[in-house]
Amino acid sequence: MPPGARVHHFDELSERTQHALASASPAGRLDIDTTTSRLSRGDIVVFTDYVRVQ
Repeated sequence: MPPGARVHHFDELSERTQHALASASPAGRLDIDTTTSRLSRGDIVVFTDYVRVQ
């Protein structure tokens, strides 16, 4: 992680921002309005996938 990078936890982001991140293209490109989210270029979002065991 680069020094000075801001880290956000996925579950602490707004529902709108969570949805935008979850629907990002496979190339990792997404369009998030930085004025309505707490994210800025270079920020890091901590996220863990969940698996349902049946």
